Amino acid sequence: MVKIYLDTNTILDILCRREPFYIDSAKIWTLIKEKIIEGFISAITVNNIYYIVKKLKDRKTAEAFIDIILNDFEIVPLTKDILIKAKAVSIGDYEDLIQYFSAISTGCKALITRNKKDFPPKGIDIFSPTEFVNSISSF
Repeated sequence: MVKIYLDTNTILDILCRREPFYIDSAKIWTLIKEKIIEGFISAITVNNIYYIVKKLKDRKTAEAFIDIILNDFEIVPLTKDILIKAKAVSIGDYEDLIQYFSAISTGCKALITRNKKDFPPKGIDIFSPTEFVNSISSF
């Protein structure tokens, strides 16, 4: 089964139904839910989503979203090795680099994000949700 990694912004697009990003991101989540592809997210994504959704909505909604995420996704542990590798790269945002190295550490074939420019261009294929949906037949 193909392993893919979803960046936090992609998960939030689905949970918060952010248009115009929702549709393609939701298609990807459906493929994960149906066990056609295997979805991974970082442990930091879980707490970031909780914090953001609680702030935007309420605690009950945030907790419900976390339950859904934990049911559908594999969680990549945040390790010292990932933190060291992310810190060693001099370009980009530290949080994005943590996501990048989390994806690589699990052997994911692709990282799905709306901010492709914030990730190194090598090591793993980086797709927007739309690009990934359009390329699914190649996986």
